[in-house]
Amino acid sequence: MLSLILIASLFNHAQAAANKSSAPNIVIILADDLGWNDVGYHGSEINTPNIDRLAAEGLELDRFYAQPTCSPTRAALMTGKSPKTLGISRAIAKNQKTGLDLSERILPQRLNSLGYRSLMVGKWHLGNYTPAYAPPARGFEHFYGFLSGGIGYWDHNHGGGHDWQRNGKTIREEGYATHLLGDEAVQLIEQHQSQQPLFLYLAMAAPHMPNEAPQSSIDEYASISNPNRRIHAAMVTELDTQIGRVMDALKKRQMLNNTLILFASDNGGLSGDSPEGASVIRRLGKLGDFFFGRPVPISVLEEFAKFAFDGGSDNGLLRGTKTSTLEGGVRVPALLWWPEQIPAGTYPEFISVSDILPTFLEAVGGPQSIPEGIHGASQWRSLVKGEQTPKPDYLVTGFDNTALYQPPWKLITGDRVELYDVFADPTESNDMAALYPERVVQMQKIIQQWPAGEERGVEIREIIFDMDTFGGPEDRIPWAEAAIENAKKETLPNDN
Repeated sequence: MLSLILIASLFNHAQAAANKSSAPNIVIILADDLGWNDVGYHGSEINTPNIDRLAAEGLELDRFYAQPTCSPTRAALMTGKSPKTLGISRAIAKNQKTGLDLSERILPQRLNSLGYRSLMVGKWHLGNYTPAYAPPARGFEHFYGFLSGGIGYWDHNHGGGHDWQRNGKTIREEGYATHLLGDEAVQLIEQHQSQQPLFLYLAMAAPHMPNEAPQSSIDEYASISNPNRRIHAAMVTELDTQIGRVMDALKKRQMLNNTLILFASDNGGLSGDSPEGASVIRRLGKLGDFFFGRPVPISVLEEFAKFAFDGGSDNGLLRGTKTSTLEGGVRVPALLWWPEQIPAGTYPEFISVSDILPTFLEAVGGPQSIPEGIHGASQWRSLVKGEQTPKPDYLVTGFDNTALYQPPWKLITGDRVELYDVFADPTESNDMAALYPERVVQMQKIIQQWPAGEERGVEIREIIFDMDTFGGPEDRIPWAEAAIENAKKETLPNDN
C-alpha cells in the first residue's frame, strides 16, 4: 500500500512539473507613442518587417484600445483595473511622491504565483519616488531600464537626472537606448536556463520623443521631406529591428513556438499638429503670471512647443493624437502571436488594455486565476474559439475630455458632448448625440458614477518650473540614488 501511495505521489509530482513546463512563455512588447499609420501592415511608408511578420502570422487586434497617455495605460496593463479608479489619469511626474498604489497585486506577481519567472526591460513610469514603487519590488526578478516617462536616447537622462539602472543601481554606458534595451532582452533570453516559463515585459522607449536616431537609419528615409517624420521613421525601424532580434533569440533557444506575444502601443502617436499641445502653450504664454505668480520661462514654452509641433507620428484617418480621447489617441496598433494556439487573421471586436491581465491569466492559469474587482474581462475564449465574451464599459481620460466606450458606442464629455458609433464611423465624422439623447444621458450617468481613486497625477502648474524633460544636462543626483535618499527620509522619525 505504501509503495502504491509513493508511486501515485511521484506521478502527481511529475504531472505537475510537466504542466508547469508546458505553460507558454509570455512576451509583452510595448511601443511608446506609436501611431496607427506607423507600421507597415497598416500601409505606412515606415519599414517594419518584423512587426509585419507578427501581424501576418498572428492575430491583428483591429480594435485594441489603450489610454491617451503613458502611465494610465501601464497601470491598466499591470492591474486589469480602470486607471480612473486607480487615481492614475495622467502621466506620473518625476517628483511625484506616489505611483501605482503599493497594495495593488500586479501582473508579474500573479504570473509568479502560477510558476513564472518575471523579467522587465525598458520604461516603467508607474512610480519612482522610492524603490518600493520600482519593478524589483513589484514582482520582477530583474529590471533594466528607466523609471520616468522618457529619456534622451544617447544620454539616458530625464528631467536633470540620469535615469538608467539595473536592479536599482545606476549604470552609465554608452549607446543608443533602443539598441541597449534590445541587447538586454536578448541576453536575458539567452541566459534563461530555468524550467520555469518566462514572462518578459519589454517596454521600449521608442518612438517617444525626443526625435533621436542613428544617422544611418535616418538616411534610409531621405525621401521623407518632414524632418520630424524622417527621424521618427528611423526610430520605429530601430524598434522593429530589436523585435526581430528578440524573436531570433527565442527561436535559437527553442522557446519561440511556445511563446505568447503581445505587441501594442501605449497610446496613439504624437503628431506634429497637436491642438492639445498648442492650447497649453497659448494658456501658459497668456496666463502665466495669473496662474503661477511669475512669467513662465522661455525654456518651459520651448518644451511644450516640442510636444505641440515636433511629433512625427501618423495616426492615419483617425482623428486626434496622444493625450486625446479621440480615436487617434487611444486606438492603437496591436497584435497577438502564438501560432500553436491563436489562429492567424484579424480580430474585429473591441478589446482594451484592461482586458490583457485577465485574458493572459485565463490563457495560462484558467478562469479561476482571474482576480475579482477588476474592470477588464478575459477575451481568451473569444480570441481563440470565437465565443462571445463580456465587453465591459471602458473609460478613458484625456487632458480636457473623458470618453466612455460601450461598443460600438463612444460618448465624449468635457468641453463638448459627442456620441459616435466608432465601428461604423471610425473617423468620428458623424456626431449622433442629438439623435440618441437617452443613450447620451445614460452614458453620462455611468461616467459621473464611475468610481474614482484619489488622483495621483499632478497638474501642469505643479511641474512647470521643474520640467520632465527628455534628455539634457544633469543638475541633480541620478534618479535611482534619489529614490534611495527619499526612502531614508520616509523612514526618519517625525520631529513633531
